[in-house]
Amino acid sequence: MSEELIKDLHKVDIFTKQVLGKKVLADTITLWQEEYVAGVPTGNKRPFRIYIINDGSVPAEQPVLGSPVTCVKLCKRIIEPEYPRNLLICTSKSRVIHRYQLVLLVEYENGNFDVLTLPRNLSNPLQFNPATTKAFVDSTVIDAAGVPVLQHQNQTLPNETLIIVAAGVNDYTGFEYTVTIPFSMFEPNIKCCHLEDPSLQSYILLKCFRYDVDVLDTTLVSTGTTESVWTTIVDLTITEDIIDKLGIDQDVIVLGKPEDFYCKPDDCGCKL
Repeated sequence: MSEELIKDLHKVDIFTKQVLGKKVLADTITLWQEEYVAGVPTGNKRPFRIYIINDGSVPAEQPVLGSPVTCVKLCKRIIEPEYPRNLLICTSKSRVIHRYQLVLLVEYENGNFDVLTLPRNLSNPLQFNPATTKAFVDSTVIDAAGVPVLQHQNQTLPNETLIIVAAGVNDYTGFEYTVTIPFSMFEPNIKCCHLEDPSLQSYILLKCFRYDVDVLDTTLVSTGTTESVWTTIVDLTITEDIIDKLGIDQDVIVLGKPEDFYCKPDDCGCKL
């Protein structure tokens, strides 16, 4: 760089965020339910299972089969602007919390379509509500009293949980997925002095949203002591890449020309 060009440059103080380390959780399943064996939770993931009520089938002592499901298309909707968000726990771990809804376009054998919003249109079979219920879940996801059950993945690090957020019985507003990442899993290793920095923050990115739908058999679901309804079993799995970046405030001095360097005295009243 020539001396004349350097003379025209000024020292510019830039305020930015320095990334100290990051963790990429690739191909992470963010919609699932906990596996149970002989009634005991295992802490492992299995596909999220729903029982979609067949088109034309209603609860009765001898319900009509109706038209089963043939295909399901799915999209995800983030319902609150502050999600995904992060909570830094002391100097040991980063907790990522994400809330979302799912919108399903369901096609039936008779050619009809319906739109389901999950978890709003879900319920336990014993809490069936004709005004809102379009699909059921296992009692290990929403119990017989209509209370969501916390799902765990605690067999491998990082540990994860998933729960349906409820404002009341049969009033479900979203899914809340949580993953807790120890700082020891970040690359490169973060120094202890940086973990104590009061400006330490986390930035969360979600990428590569993918889903898998497996339409299985029809089954009869009991909605009470005498009434049942025909449904189609559908297994859902959502996969995403979760990127967690940890950084601190940092000043950077560079040689350059700020934009206001080119202003004229008559334009802004400054003195050059």
